[in-house]
Amino acid sequence: MDKEKQNQITPEMIANLTLGNVSSIQSLADIFINNMSGKTAVVTGGASGLGYNVVNRLSEAGVQVVIASRSEAKGKKAEEEFRSRGREVTWHQTDVTKVSDCYETIDFAEKTYGKVDILVANAATWSMFSFLDMPEDEYDKVMNTDLKGEYFMAQAAARSMVRNKIKGKIIFTSSAARHSSDVNGIGMMSHYNAAKGAVASMTMGVAKELRQYGITVNCVAPGGMLSEGALSNTGKAAAYYGMELMEEQQALSADTPLATNPDEVAIAVFAMCTDMSNYMVGETVDVTGGATLSFQKKPWSYTMQGCIPGPKGK
Repeated sequence: MDKEKQNQITPEMIANLTLGNVSSIQSLADIFINNMSGKTAVVTGGASGLGYNVVNRLSEAGVQVVIASRSEAKGKKAEEEFRSRGREVTWHQTDVTKVSDCYETIDFAEKTYGKVDILVANAATWSMFSFLDMPEDEYDKVMNTDLKGEYFMAQAAARSMVRNKIKGKIIFTSSAARHSSDVNGIGMMSHYNAAKGAVASMTMGVAKELRQYGITVNCVAPGGMLSEGALSNTGKAAAYYGMELMEEQQALSADTPLATNPDEVAIAVFAMCTDMSNYMVGETVDVTGGATLSFQKKPWSYTMQGCIPGPKGK
C-alpha cells in the first residue's frame, strides 16, 4: 500500500511541476534579443524586398548579417544604408544558381565573422506565363533560383554549421503559391507553383537529416507583398501579354490579401531564427494574410448587436 501511495501523482506534485515549468524558462528578452547578439546570419536576396526587411530585423537584434545578392549597385546601397544606422551588415556578391557561389559566400561569412549561425534562403524570382507558352529558359531560371539555389545554399551553410558544431537555424522560403494560390482566376505560374511546393517538401527532408546535429530547419511561405520584385515582375508580364492581362489581374485580385510592407512577413522569419523555433522541425508557416481562404463578407449573426438584425421583411 505504501508503495502504491509513493507512485501516486498528487495535486502538490502537479502544482510543483507547473511552477517549475514557468520558473525555468528563458525570458522573452533573451529569446528575441539577448541570445541573438553576436550571431552571424546570411540572407540571400537581402538587398531588397522581403530579404531587406529580414536583414533589418536581424541586425536590429545585434546579428551580424551578410547580404548575399547579385546586383553590386543594390547590394552596396543596402550595406551603406544599414551601416549608416549602426548595423553590422556586409554585402557579398552571390548568384545562388551557381553552387560555387553558394559555397564561396559561406566561406566569406566565416572569414568575415568567424562562423554562420543562421541562413535565410530567400533569393527568388517568378514570372507569369501560360503553361502552353512556357519557355524552357524561363522555367529553368525559376527552378534554378527558387529551388536549386535554396538547396545548395543550405547545403553549404549546413556543412559549415556541422564542421563548427553550431546548432544553427536554416529558414527556407516557399510561397502561398505552394497551394497553387496565385492570381485568382488567372494562374499562369505553374513553374513557380512547382518550385515553391518543392521547397516546402524539401524543408521536411532536410530537417529530418539535420536534426541530429542540432540544426533547426523550417520554412516560411509568404503571400502577396508590395515589394520591388512584385512590381518589376508584373511589368515583365505586361510587356509579354499586354495591358489586358494586367487589367484582368487587377480586377480579379481585389479581394486577395496584400502585405503593404514586407516587414509583416519579415517579423515571422525573424522569430523562426530565434530560440522560439527550437521545437519546430520541418514546418512551413504560411504568412499570407489568409490568401488561401474564402472570406465571409457579411456578419451573419441575428443575435449580436451591430450585425445583421434579421431576415428582411420580418
